Amino acid sequence: MTPRAPAPQPPELLLIEDTPSLQMLYRAVLNKAGYRVICAESGATGRAKFDIHRPPVVVLDLMLPDMDGMTLIDDMLANAPKTRIIVITADGTVDRAIDATRKGAYDFLVKPLGDMRLVTAVSAAMTEYRAQARYSGTLGGELPDLGKAFFSGPSDSVAKLLKEIGAVARSCVPLVILGERGCGKRAVAELVHQHSARAAKPFVAVDCAMQTGPALEEALFGTEASPQAHPRLGALARAHGGTLLIAQPEAMEPALQLRLLAALQSGLVATGQGGASSACDVRLICATRQHPAADMQAGRLTEEFYYQCCVIPLHVPPLAARRDDIVPLALNLVAALARAEGKHFSRISDAGAEKLRTRPWPGNLRELINVLRHAVILHDGPELGVAMLPDCPALTEATPTAQTLEEAMKGLSMAEIERRAFLAALMRHDGSVPRAARELDIAPSTLYRRRDVLAQFTQ
Repeated sequence: MTPRAPAPQPPELLLIEDTPSLQMLYRAVLNKAGYRVICAESGATGRAKFDIHRPPVVVLDLMLPDMDGMTLIDDMLANAPKTRIIVITADGTVDRAIDATRKGAYDFLVKPLGDMRLVTAVSAAMTEYRAQARYSGTLGGELPDLGKAFFSGPSDSVAKLLKEIGAVARSCVPLVILGERGCGKRAVAELVHQHSARAAKPFVAVDCAMQTGPALEEALFGTEASPQAHPRLGALARAHGGTLLIAQPEAMEPALQLRLLAALQSGLVATGQGGASSACDVRLICATRQHPAADMQAGRLTEEFYYQCCVIPLHVPPLAARRDDIVPLALNLVAALARAEGKHFSRISDAGAEKLRTRPWPGNLRELINVLRHAVILHDGPELGVAMLPDCPALTEATPTAQTLEEAMKGLSMAEIERRAFLAALMRHDGSVPRAARELDIAPSTLYRRRDVLAQFTQ
């Protein structure tokens, strides 16, 4: 028997450049750096190849013979929002490149390009994309694009929420979306944006619990120009004209809360040491797990931020409070997950549906997605049966019942003691890796590497 040749690996990078000599040069540099590259010489060809391969990173020349690069950015990000797009521009059109970053481009490069600058930009984009993919696979990460699936079902609580969304979407008043971990707060924020007058402008989200200190400040306000790099726009500038979602604002340092508030009030955000500033007309939406009044009383939120940024609350019900919606939601999600995995599920058995309806769902929609993903990956349809669904794990083992620490650790290996300590810290901080890491006095990356702990916490 002749051994079967291994299937070719999908490309990691799409290069859209209409000048043949530059395309050849860029491709050679990127190939030498170890990247699998496909090329396109026009916007139409690039769009077609993007649809087929969905590469994580796109390097795009803004000046194309058949299409405006800005239109192509909008099109690609509308279909694959997590794609990292690096735009290339001529020295005299840097303003267009900055506009591209406002539309969601990851970075921009100015011709003529140095080999190292090109490889460094691609490497940073690829690293961030892979980190987000790992986080999504381990923690459940961001919820998939639920679209209408999130709001399917007959429950009164969702009907009430939809009515409230319709009312608040027409105004520009700051909102605060309240709900348990993983219940779909971002999906609600996106629906508010889609039904507002700002729908054609960017929707940008920042999770304050996922980055701290200077990293969070850079995420919000960007970085200044330096001899080594161009300035990078922060979330405030990129969301200009649209909506900015701030998740878990209570994790933001008080001084940063006040700086954010000042930028929102003035409509300007500084972009460099020379006093230059950029417009930041945004509609602010905050998302958090408990009413921000409690965080204000505990000193985690400043009074100024609370009274000006947490005006109208929207309550997102937990999955356990909308049990009539669980099976319609699951059917939509199973279909989407099956398409992504090349499987063929079209229905859920009666016993499977009953198990889904009666499960406690402490992890809400993220837990539902993880449970269904588990079933779809390990089995095939057309029917999702009760035996395919994993049982609900008990997380109470993270809290020792022994009276002393010595008794709690008796008979346990060092690895198990460490695992339980990590899990308990995550539970105390509602899954926030940075805050759990600060309590344990370790680097957040140490926790991110412990996939066994993170996977158990989010099941």
